[in-house]
Amino acid sequence: MPRWRDSGVLPRGVSVTIVEPQGPVNIGHVARLAQNFGVRKLYLVNPKADLSVASIYASHASDVLDRAVVTTLERVREENELLVATTAVRASKKSNVIRRMMSPERLHDILSSASTSSLVFGRDTTGLTNAEIGMCDVTTTIDTGQQYRSLNIGHAAAITLYLASRGTGKSRAPQGRRAREVFAKSLSELAVASKMTEHKAEGMMEVGKRIAATSKMTDAQLNVLSGVLRKAMATIETAQTRGSKT
Repeated sequence: MPRWRDSGVLPRGVSVTIVEPQGPVNIGHVARLAQNFGVRKLYLVNPKADLSVASIYASHASDVLDRAVVTTLERVREENELLVATTAVRASKKSNVIRRMMSPERLHDILSSASTSSLVFGRDTTGLTNAEIGMCDVTTTIDTGQQYRSLNIGHAAAITLYLASRGTGKSRAPQGRRAREVFAKSLSELAVASKMTEHKAEGMMEVGKRIAATSKMTDAQLNVLSGVLRKAMATIETAQTRGSKT
């Protein structure tokens, strides 16, 4: 078991994103949690509630709502090196790579590798869609009883932020989104060159992205691996071209 620090501090640059929140109570409670844990930015994607009502439930954190960025998930993706999706729904099939969970106890370590990151929470009712989770780099969940797994957003945010603020105290080398994307693309292209089925080859992009994000590899190490994958792909393509001419 890792030895956690007694006092918690979130890694730098961590924000919180809520996708299409419907209840002003939940929005207000998450704003207060953002204040509690020192989160400097709150993204609200297409909120369905009156934010002036939500400020009532934010207590002394109404200024967090005043500064909240009402935007799209695409913009959140553009502005952050790392996105962590949160969901109660696990993968029912091995092929559903995006819903394979990273332990929330690893959050501090993962978030500390990025200069900017966001914890993404879904709708009060249906959570995040597969497409929205696919826009994120890793996925995590909070284990509860099996009969009813879904937590209220406010409760989920409280637990997630608490775990994200605790860590082993060990520093992790920075890792950029660009290096992860190049690695994932190289892996996917190698799968195509290897004549893997189209469906499986497309899935390798998500596999590569998540392997990179949850690893402790630096940009330089990811770039070395990407170069090896591209070299292997070129070798396969050359052999296939020669074979077609004989």
